[in-house]
Amino acid sequence: MPATTFDAALSDSERFNKRHVLLGNGFSIACRPDTFQYDALLDQATFEGASTDVRGVFDLLGTTDFERVIELLRLAADLCERYASTDPDLAARLRADADIVRTALAHVLAARHPEVPFDIVDEEYAAARAFLTHFERIYTLNYDMLLYWTVMQEMEPQTVRNDGFGNPDDPEADYVVWMPYEKFPNQRLFYLHGGLHLYDSGTELAKITWSRTQVPLITQIRDALDEGRYPLIVTEGSTDEKLTKILHSAYLNHAIRSFATITGCLFVYGLSLAPNDEHLIRRIAENMSLKGVYVSLYGDADSPTNQAIVGRASQLALGRPDRYPLELQFYDAASATVWG
Repeated sequence: MPATTFDAALSDSERFNKRHVLLGNGFSIACRPDTFQYDALLDQATFEGASTDVRGVFDLLGTTDFERVIELLRLAADLCERYASTDPDLAARLRADADIVRTALAHVLAARHPEVPFDIVDEEYAAARAFLTHFERIYTLNYDMLLYWTVMQEMEPQTVRNDGFGNPDDPEADYVVWMPYEKFPNQRLFYLHGGLHLYDSGTELAKITWSRTQVPLITQIRDALDEGRYPLIVTEGSTDEKLTKILHSAYLNHAIRSFATITGCLFVYGLSLAPNDEHLIRRIAENMSLKGVYVSLYGDADSPTNQAIVGRASQLALGRPDRYPLELQFYDAASATVWG
């Protein structure tokens, strides 16, 4: 199936009443490929405390995907428990190593992340904002700060900003809290897998800010990690593990329920529709109010990677009742010029 241009896809989507976007890691990679590609992250990651050479596990599996390694280590632990292992501690060590990989991902993201918003130039922000203005709701799977920095810029064009966070009861607090129903019933920006700037205290979900502390967010994130405080990010390996984490967080649960009820059409940008995101793919397929889906392809549309995306996307429309068809199109990711 040939890929059209982003502008052509936008023009075609005007027949739908609403237009939303789901952002994958390709959104961040398009801005800073040397920072956010998994192979770049793996080069700098450290796995202190692991029971074996974890980097060798990545090599053995032929992957740089942290979430894939986490999933397989946990699967290996489950298999060890099912067999009469001569090493009863092996399953526990495998699970501990999976957690070490999970923690390493957060640390290396914070370590490699651009330091301050000014590391992204105005022309890049303007291009990203122009891209985002086409959508009523923005859903992202990325943990990093690029989307947050983009929407918070005081510049044209205007774009979605309401993420459901506002002033806590304590006006002197150095953070804001999520309160979608009390003051922000029309939340339009959702971090489906959490973010480096979000922290769950048990009684509330806090978002760290620069405006209340005058401390760069990346500095705050690194300090929190050094203190053993882990952000609300879904780095579990399998789709079932991800969904379990989501359903146990009021914020993440609210976000995925919002995603499951969108109407009109959805643009998917920078996402491979891999099996570990099946919990999202299933909600696209089962949403009978969603009439069209536009999926980005990067590079040669006939490449094995893109053909795999086409195959997985094509499954979305299968099994739909005839009266609820889902139209599917593909567009060239580069033609969206997301960062200029």
